[in-house]
Amino acid sequence: MKISRFLRTTAFRLALLYTALFCASVLALFAFLYWTTGIVIDRQREQTVVADLGSLSDEFTSSGVSGLADEILARIKPGRVGDSLYLLTDPAYRPLAGNVSGWPHDALRDGPWLVFAVGRRLSGDSEPHLARAVDVQLPGGYRLLVGQDTRAQERFQTAIVEALVWSLAITLVLGVGGGLIMSRNTLRRIEAINRAAERIMRGEVGHRMPVGAGGDEFDRLAENLNAMLEEIERLMGGIRAVTHNIAHDLRGPLTRVKNRLEMALAADSDAVGRREAVEQAVAEADDLLATFNALLSIADAEAGAGRGDMAPVDLAAVAGDVAELYEPLAEARGLALELTRPGPAVVEGNRHLLFQAIANLLDNAVKYATPGGRVGVSLRTGADGPQVVVSDDGPGIPEADRERVIERFVRLDSARSTPGNGLGLSLVAAIVRLHGATLTLDDNRPGLRATVSFRPASGAPVEPAPRA
Repeated sequence: MKISRFLRTTAFRLALLYTALFCASVLALFAFLYWTTGIVIDRQREQTVVADLGSLSDEFTSSGVSGLADEILARIKPGRVGDSLYLLTDPAYRPLAGNVSGWPHDALRDGPWLVFAVGRRLSGDSEPHLARAVDVQLPGGYRLLVGQDTRAQERFQTAIVEALVWSLAITLVLGVGGGLIMSRNTLRRIEAINRAAERIMRGEVGHRMPVGAGGDEFDRLAENLNAMLEEIERLMGGIRAVTHNIAHDLRGPLTRVKNRLEMALAADSDAVGRREAVEQAVAEADDLLATFNALLSIADAEAGAGRGDMAPVDLAAVAGDVAELYEPLAEARGLALELTRPGPAVVEGNRHLLFQAIANLLDNAVKYATPGGRVGVSLRTGADGPQVVVSDDGPGIPEADRERVIERFVRLDSARSTPGNGLGLSLVAAIVRLHGATLTLDDNRPGLRATVSFRPASGAPVEPAPRA
């Protein structure tokens, strides 16, 4: 991989940014250290020089010029003088004692301080240094100069500057190197995801993103992408199945409508036959419209239509209205319809959609129940929230098909000869999801038991609703 790709990565740029920030911090730290040490050293030097000057002035007062000269000679002995500078001159500025070769006539005046260059014999080499000193005129015209050279301070501050340079160099090397390593690792992970995406775009819809064992953000991204791909594949499969089932279910009714209308056109003299053919075609068209209306209702529920009409609804009242509506149909089939509702159960929902969902469940129960058997609608309440249970004693649904039957146009009758379009449970599932509830299909031994479980009631007052 080209180095230019590394340099363009976000990881490398972030590493450079952090490196620059760290270098700025190091620079600020060393600058502060350089400044503060200079101030401290200058202050200590001034205090030492002023103290030496006072001490020597007192020596002159008590012992005169000879005593002062002896004291200066004692202080400049090897191993004792350090960085101190002393010079005693006569009124003509001729040196009498000290370790400075002559009076610094070219010194710069900084208040009471003199700043001048001084050369000292160090390890056989003459090294010029700047010195800071204070001078005073003694009685009799004698002059006394006391100061210190700045050799130690200069070396210390030079060491600080060198340390700063090396620190910045090491920081830059580590930052750039770390940025390259981070960029390489980041690009490797992203390239793996890109290669997987390219394979999927080429038609390998079953391929998935690689997931490592580290559990980092790239692994979580890959897991989320895989979950998204699974959902997309599931939806694509559903679309293919819906397309196939729509073509299969609608081709027959449309063919029958066409045939009956052709029969009506052919029956020129038979008014009764023509009327019957038209009535049958209208009935087939009504079935087609019902199928499309069911599809639209499912799409609306999945899109959240009706969410704005949410209000407190009593499930007991809704279940009672549904049971009352289907009671004549159940009696016509010789079925016993049992309604159990111990008391009000309030949920937040759309009353019309909840009525539709319970009605679809009860319609299936009445349709598939054993003639002369029993269907039931019961309401259960508990700490986990209310439940609406619709049960029958019919053939039921095999466990392997219970998740599949809520998909659109799925019918367990492979010949698709029984009435219906396979959209009833799909609409129920969409309405249940809209209300944040769950639909569970279980074995009623015999028959099917459909349970819609809602979240716990909020305790809000129930708004009056018209009976269906």
